[in-house]
Amino acid sequence: MGESQVAALDTVSVSIRENEFFTLLGPSGCGKTTLLRLIAGFDFPSAGEILLHGQDIAPLPPFKRPVNTVFQNYALFPHMT
Repeated sequence: MGESQVAALDTVSVSIRENEFFTLLGPSGCGKTTLLRLIAGFDFPSAGEILLHGQDIAPLPPFKRPVNTVFQNYALFPHMT
């Protein structure tokens, strides 16, 4: 990596079983949103894979990924505080 590049995520591995509830917690700036955006397909990794059931979904557009995204109300409707 050059001087202007930052590794937002490095060597992340998460295994979530079927019907398992998963919570992603961490301090501000640790990469939580970046990870979720990569899984959802809103961002694309510069290197590596995003494996889901053994298939790399990194090149797939969001509408072709078998995942769901639920936005927080305050982020969608800031006037409703």
